[in-house]
Amino acid sequence: MRQLISQVLKTATFRQTVITTISTFASAGLGAVFYLLMARLMPPSDYGLFTLATTSALMAISIADLGSGQSLIRFAGQNLAGHGYFPFALISLRLKVIAGVVSLAAFYVFARPLANSLLHQPALVSLMPYAGLATLSMLLISFPADLARGLQKFLLWGGIQIGSNILRLALLGGLFLGALITPQSSLLIFALAPLAVFFVSWTWLDKGILHSHISSDQVRHFWSFNRWTAAFIISSAITSRLDTFVSARYLGLEQLGIYGLATTMATFMPQLSGAFGAVTSAKFASFTDADHSARYLKKGLLFTTTISLVVAAAMIPTAMFVIWFTGGAYAASLTPFLILLSALVLFTSLTPLRDSIFYYHARPDLFLWTSLAQSAVILLVGSQLIPRFGVVGSSLTVLLSLVFLSIVNIFYYLRLTAAKGS
Repeated sequence: MRQLISQVLKTATFRQTVITTISTFASAGLGAVFYLLMARLMPPSDYGLFTLATTSALMAISIADLGSGQSLIRFAGQNLAGHGYFPFALISLRLKVIAGVVSLAAFYVFARPLANSLLHQPALVSLMPYAGLATLSMLLISFPADLARGLQKFLLWGGIQIGSNILRLALLGGLFLGALITPQSSLLIFALAPLAVFFVSWTWLDKGILHSHISSDQVRHFWSFNRWTAAFIISSAITSRLDTFVSARYLGLEQLGIYGLATTMATFMPQLSGAFGAVTSAKFASFTDADHSARYLKKGLLFTTTISLVVAAAMIPTAMFVIWFTGGAYAASLTPFLILLSALVLFTSLTPLRDSIFYYHARPDLFLWTSLAQSAVILLVGSQLIPRFGVVGSSLTVLLSLVFLSIVNIFYYLRLTAAKGS
């Protein structure tokens, strides 16, 4: 075991993961400060509205992106030499721009039915156009971030994340000084910060991307991988935030605000998973032999599990401080936070396993069916637990759904490796 740990510490993966983890710590810390200041400066009911609006935007981003980010990572990773990735980058950029504009229009046109009929929260109507703007801006900033991951330029990837969060905090400071903090104004700066960073990112992006020629063969290759990726990402986006929307149908705005704080405090774990995935996805996309992939997976799982447990232990006292800072109105968020944290430790630890199936085995189709099944678990379990246990029921729903997801992923991996070995 000691020799294995020593080997892990000497790998390029470890060095790259350190970079992405530090970047994630910084970005998540800045993002957490932004959300916690929102909770401190708003009553729970307003924070509940803010949480619903940002959750709607984040889900829309994943749906509208149509999996182009994951496809960009894969094809950029396979075409690192020269400018071979240019056409694939341009395909992805065009998709993100079109999807962002369509999303903005959809949020504006369908604001009332989305808020009233779907979420049963009429007060959300005026926030929906701002959620649409946030969807557009975050789709745009995802382009340089995804491209940096595919090219394994992890310092640039971290700079994009950190820069956006620093700008958000600066804009929030301006709102505070002007006594202008409302759910609407907070959503506006939430949207404008990534939009500004997207334009700044072109100082390092190669302008040749915009002038590259796209062949029909490249489009076919992109979509042959992307069609399953898009379907999985859409279903996964719905699944990952389904607990919030199901909760919205059974809980009041104050309880939604409490659950929103619990999810905010636990948000670092999915971001840590993203930091791991920034490295492991690019690595698995570049592997060509099963032995190399299997050795890397073993080291990756040891690393991600250890770091996840250490980080989770550090997050508990931090969460207790956050609850004290935000006030007694949020005291009930501690229990759901602890349940969510347990669920997300399991999810984060298995990041390399999922990336192996997705990128090395190139089976995004498996994740589509798994995600659909996970959504069914959330709907069935949530409809029973949330009305009975409130915010605790919401967090238990997430825990049970991620246990189900983990079991299925392990089963799929074992079947795939057995098939390759036969």
